[in-house]
Amino acid sequence: MKQLPHLDALLFDNEEKKQGCILRKAGSRKLYILFYYFNKRVEKTTGLNDTVKNREKVRLWLDRIIERRDVGKLIFADAFPGSSDNEKAYFAKLEGWQFAPEPRDILFASYVEEWLKTVWTLQPEGTWKNDSRLIITGWLLPHFKDMTFFQISGVEIQKFLASLKWRTGARKGQPLSKIRMKNILIPLRSIWNDACDQFRWTLHNPFSNLKKHFPKTRAKRREGFRFDEWLDFHKHIDPWYQPIAELMILTGMINSEVAGLRKSDIQPDYIMVQHTIVRGVEHDTPKTFYRIRKIPITQAIRKRLDILLARSTGDKLVTTRRGMIFRPATFLKDIWTKAAKASGIIGKVPYSMRHSFAAWSLTLRIDPNRLVRLMGHGTKKMIYEVYGDYIEGLEEDFWLILEYYGRDFAQPKMKQSATMIEYQNGFTYPPSIPLHPFNFPQQNEAPSYH
Repeated sequence: MKQLPHLDALLFDNEEKKQGCILRKAGSRKLYILFYYFNKRVEKTTGLNDTVKNREKVRLWLDRIIERRDVGKLIFADAFPGSSDNEKAYFAKLEGWQFAPEPRDILFASYVEEWLKTVWTLQPEGTWKNDSRLIITGWLLPHFKDMTFFQISGVEIQKFLASLKWRTGARKGQPLSKIRMKNILIPLRSIWNDACDQFRWTLHNPFSNLKKHFPKTRAKRREGFRFDEWLDFHKHIDPWYQPIAELMILTGMINSEVAGLRKSDIQPDYIMVQHTIVRGVEHDTPKTFYRIRKIPITQAIRKRLDILLARSTGDKLVTTRRGMIFRPATFLKDIWTKAAKASGIIGKVPYSMRHSFAAWSLTLRIDPNRLVRLMGHGTKKMIYEVYGDYIEGLEEDFWLILEYYGRDFAQPKMKQSATMIEYQNGFTYPPSIPLHPFNFPQQNEAPSYH
């Protein structure tokens, strides 16, 4: 019989302690078992006194424990119901990994049903959550529901992409756009990754080589307005919506931000952009942290705000003629499209006003860092790569844009100095930029546009 420092006797050693042993501690008549489970020491009392009969009983029981452990069928909570909840939970998690099903065992539809009840419900309410549910039920399940995760390969996803066609409308039967296909794959990729993480699967990534299988389409270029072009387009907009459109082109706000504006967001000196309405659903935060911002109120902006505040009867600043929520889709269909047809200026969308705001601001030599703040971006990258496209001849609109936006936009709150006096008197703008003397406005004189 072996003697151990902390034991009175090692009564039975099944080859080595990792295979299990029976022991009795000093000062106790009870029998204990000791073995290792997932490399963790497990020592438990049997509650039985040390007798010849009990030794044999415990030995047979321990052999069954070791046998079930070695073939991966031991359930710790069932074998040791008196253990602590923390210990049961610890081993249950490890056993869950051990007993994880294989990719061939799980149907996509079965997993998605559970995924929607757990992972999907934890997502914050918003456009992505709503869209992902529609994509799953409308696109993913019809194609993948009877497949196992083992069958969802890169080739199968290529077949899926090839099947994505418009189901209604003028483009019925034509392939979906590249961006729409990518959006449809987002929930599929999330479900795939969550399943692989949950069951510790090591599978080839079926999304790794799909780039060449998307439609070869040229990205649409959203170009802003030339100034005269904007004036012509604007006068054909329904008069009710004219101050709304002007507020957008003067601030760079998008449809959803304008729709979410409340009267309480209009402060004495600035507009607080912090609410949005997307597809009729109001959100207390914009899509990114940077979109929460303060837009200084210039005289030009104040003029349009006064019109909107005077006619608003509820909490919302911007509404339809009937006092309903301003909906971007309705604005595009019923207001914008009509103005485009009446003016003959086609190829523009409401988002073109945001592009115009960026292009016009850069034309006025606005500091790009300030423009990043005004537009609600994190870096200057978006300003230059997305909104910085050159608009042919826009520099000729310098004075028109300056008058429209106002000098309080171009150079806000300058200190009273010699430079400020010169600026106010029209001697130079800005001081570092040379201007042609014949086009330069004198004091109390309107700018020369010709």
